[in-house]
Amino acid sequence: MTVRRGDLYELLGLTPRASRDEIAAAFRSHAKRLHPDRNPGDLHAAEQFKELTLAYQTLIRPDSREAYDERHHQPGRSAPPAPSAPVATSAHDPIFRTPRRARAAMVSGVVCFALGVTAAVLLAVVNTGGTAETVTLWIAAIKLLVCGPVLVGAGAYRLHRLATGQ
Repeated sequence: MTVRRGDLYELLGLTPRASRDEIAAAFRSHAKRLHPDRNPGDLHAAEQFKELTLAYQTLIRPDSREAYDERHHQPGRSAPPAPSAPVATSAHDPIFRTPRRARAAMVSGVVCFALGVTAAVLLAVVNTGGTAETVTLWIAAIKLLVCGPVLVGAGAYRLHRLATGQ
């Protein structure tokens, strides 16, 4: 995919002060015209639709819009940075940004651990055939047994951090 990274607001025909509703309406308006189903075989329209989708996905999410605005729309800055410049990410950007995601990680961890215990019990009881198959199955069971508590711990740690405002 060769998406140009020009001004995303300009691509949607908006100003940086546009509201979420205005962004969504502009996207829908342009998307109807450029959608690949309406323009079969038109590579230029398909490329424009990709750029439009990137602009919408970036600007509709508050976090990504804020990051985009910081990089491209700072007061006194005349042009966006060169495309070859790497985009720095925060070293402290949490994996589980919301309590819901942290709880989902904890539930997933419990499920993984339960599957690991079940797999280990079955492997101890059932003859699985050759040595290679048995070793592979044990490795999978051990991964589940290790990853489950790690997910539970990471989710619990993040919930604690969210609760204390850190």
